[in-house]
Amino acid sequence: MKNFESGSKYERFDEDGDGIISDEELAHAREIMELELREEKAKSQRQLAIVAMASMVGFAILPILPFVPESRLSTLASLSDMLFLSQASIVGMYFGATAYMAKK
Repeated sequence: MKNFESGSKYERFDEDGDGIISDEELAHAREIMELELREEKAKSQRQLAIVAMASMVGFAILPILPFVPESRLSTLASLSDMLFLSQASIVGMYFGATAYMAKK
């Protein structure tokens, strides 16, 4: 058991409000913090995959827009190979990691 000063940043871990933070309360707080970090990491990975997919869609639509001159299409084609490969790798890793973690 641990006593902390009133107003301490650890005061929020005192679940029963008795002014004493037990080892059990600290363990529970640690579990909650780990879950929050995992959730934050998953959210960041999901956002990364969404941005990768959006950039692939945007780049695929780019050649059909009227303001892109035909002379630039060959340059766009050479850039698209690497872009699609790298972005698809990001999306594939996200879905693979999500499926792997769901099995655990």
